[in-house]
Amino acid sequence: METEDKLMIALQACRECDICRTLMDDSACLFFNELYRLFDNEDDKGEKITSDALQNLVELCNFCAICPCPNIRAALLEAKTEFKERVGLDYRIRILEDVERMGKLCGMVPGASNFFLQNKTTGNWIKKFAGIHEACKIPEFPKHHFQTWAKSQNIDKKPAKQPKHKVAYFAGCNGIYIFPEIPKAVVEVFKRNGIELFFPEQRCCGMPFLLEGDRQRTLECVQFNVGQLAELVKEGFDIVCSCPTCGYVLKHVIREGAVYAEDYQAAIQKDLEEKKERLLSIPPVGRSDLWMRQFASGSSYKLFKDDRYFSSISGLKRMRVSEHTYDLGEFLKNLHAEEMLNTALGPIHGNAVYYPPCHLREQDIGEPYVDLLGLVPGISVSLISGDFHCCGNAGIMGFKVEFHRNAVKMGSRLKATIKQMAPEQLLTDCLSCRMQFNQTLPYPVYHPIEILKTSYSAHEKN
Repeated sequence: METEDKLMIALQACRECDICRTLMDDSACLFFNELYRLFDNEDDKGEKITSDALQNLVELCNFCAICPCPNIRAALLEAKTEFKERVGLDYRIRILEDVERMGKLCGMVPGASNFFLQNKTTGNWIKKFAGIHEACKIPEFPKHHFQTWAKSQNIDKKPAKQPKHKVAYFAGCNGIYIFPEIPKAVVEVFKRNGIELFFPEQRCCGMPFLLEGDRQRTLECVQFNVGQLAELVKEGFDIVCSCPTCGYVLKHVIREGAVYAEDYQAAIQKDLEEKKERLLSIPPVGRSDLWMRQFASGSSYKLFKDDRYFSSISGLKRMRVSEHTYDLGEFLKNLHAEEMLNTALGPIHGNAVYYPPCHLREQDIGEPYVDLLGLVPGISVSLISGDFHCCGNAGIMGFKVEFHRNAVKMGSRLKATIKQMAPEQLLTDCLSCRMQFNQTLPYPVYHPIEILKTSYSAHEKN
């Protein structure tokens, strides 16, 4: 079946549902507005929806996960990928999507990189060459990225002693190469809680490549990370992510279809065999007994197969990683619930607004940082609530010439909300959002973990 035909099936389902026609507006989602415009024109004016129109349509989705139906996101990702495989990726996209490579290259000579990128003449030339919108502010590269610092602190080696918590830290590209103060704060906060972090070898989570339809690079990154992290989980490590997008990828995105993978089914079958005799010995109780017998024999799993995006990667390993990955705020909140969090926190005065990013909301774990920041004396934190706030940036998408204006438009509602709240400082755990806020708002922006680190230091001084 052609890509256009498969996509139209998914779009028809959206159209028939029609919920998002009233839920979404231009400041929440550009995709649905264009979707309904295309279908309305087809009905009212007889304008056939062309392949070019469909390709332009999928480019309007920044995969913020605000919409209530994950099926359409999966269909859009697959269609976008197939379209890009058909026509090829523009060299500018290949430059922009590889945040890890850019971070490494510019981090080798940060002084020179910053000079040429921030200089108006050379900066504009570089933006034009790389397909970056002229209005975008390119963040400065630090003198030393986190990977270098981690090696100097021996964090790249597993703890010599058996720790009470074995934690493998996944820092994310923006944290490693652009905002190393964030992962440094993570290390400090964990030290205050008697936990030694292990910073294993890791690559980009794959989301920038995934969003641009670059299947090969996406699979390369995920294959490497899953291989590394699955082995650590076997050794008893939990994975902690300070970047909500990385956490979303490792917890949710890669597990799609994994339960139907042959190696995962085999592991389940082995576990079921141990329970089979007990289940089959239960007296018949009608249809429920038939279901139990089928389940016990593992036959129900044979009705499906893993044919999703990541099916070439071990489903067992993907599930292992997914089930042992935690958001940083989630992990710390769990520590507090177990009465194991160090609450010796000093006062920080000020009025702050916290924005929970899209990919944190998609993890369905609430807003753990709101509770954690509530432990800090003095600071007043207001939460931006509601499902229809998105900064619009979507990693690299907001930097692209073709998408920048859309990103600004999509982020306009959030920008207006923040300005109305008039904070002294803005808090968010998404570093892509942080870059967008740095470009469009006058407030200093921090990761909540930086506030906790400062609060620990303030208590120590007192």
